Amino acid sequence: MAQYFADIFHTVSSVLQGMGITLKHFVRKPVTLQYPDERWVLPERFRGFVHNNIIRCNACLGCAKACPVSCIYIETEGKGKDRYMTRWAVDFNKCIWCGFCVDPCPTNAISMSHDYDHSLYDRRRLVYEYVPPDKPVPCHREKRLEMGYFVEEKSAGEGAEQPKPRAKPAPDPAPAAPPAPAPESPPAGADRKGEDQ
Repeated sequence: MAQYFADIFHTVSSVLQGMGITLKHFVRKPVTLQYPDERWVLPERFRGFVHNNIIRCNACLGCAKACPVSCIYIETEGKGKDRYMTRWAVDFNKCIWCGFCVDPCPTNAISMSHDYDHSLYDRRRLVYEYVPPDKPVPCHREKRLEMGYFVEEKSAGEGAEQPKPRAKPAPDPAPAAPPAPAPESPPAGADRKGEDQ
């Protein structure tokens, strides 16, 4: 009999405790954001989608080698001064947002943006192509100076004589949103599993 009344007391006290929590939230300011019109302010070091500033990129392949899941595809053509980058793409189907590609970049071309909401119906659209097919990017330092691409200047104390620029380098543009993905372009090497191993 004592257990019967103890169970009733426990039930009533549990209900009152739950209702007390509910009543507390009735008087609090709501925290719901009306997405997508309102968004959370993200921390400065938030790792969202990878952004590559192609003006600064010189196709050194450091980011592709550092990527643990091989989701960065870089293709070049030619040799020496005639070497051009014809493709720089990221397959966000494979990306794990680790940020390992940012550190080895010598020109600070890669950054982790605060962009995170790219919900799509077609997975092929998550392969982002950053180099237009009709406008390859020069890789050699002198060619980049001629064409007005970003070139990191060495400090005067290093002793290396600087080549005289033939054209004034273009200023760095403001970081823009990633270019529109190419739906019909599957990632290079997607069919070759284990090729790099």
